[in-house]
Amino acid sequence: MAKYHFEIVDGYIIEDPRGIELQSDGQARKVAGEIAKQVAADETDMKDVVVKNSMGDVIHTSPIKSDSDS
Repeated sequence: MAKYHFEIVDGYIIEDPRGIELQSDGQARKVAGEIAKQVAADETDMKDVVVKNSMGDVIHTSPIKSDSDS
């Protein structure tokens, strides 16, 4: 298992210093999409969920869209 960090971007970066252990990059992308949906329901000013691996490399970005953005 590898550790992934999920950062929220809204002009500033809200870092995820702890991260979570997941099986694969694909699972991390799925979690990022779920986080993006949850954040969109609560906060419309946020822009993206950025996934970084344990080396700090960006492996995926999920846009945060409210229902009105669709």
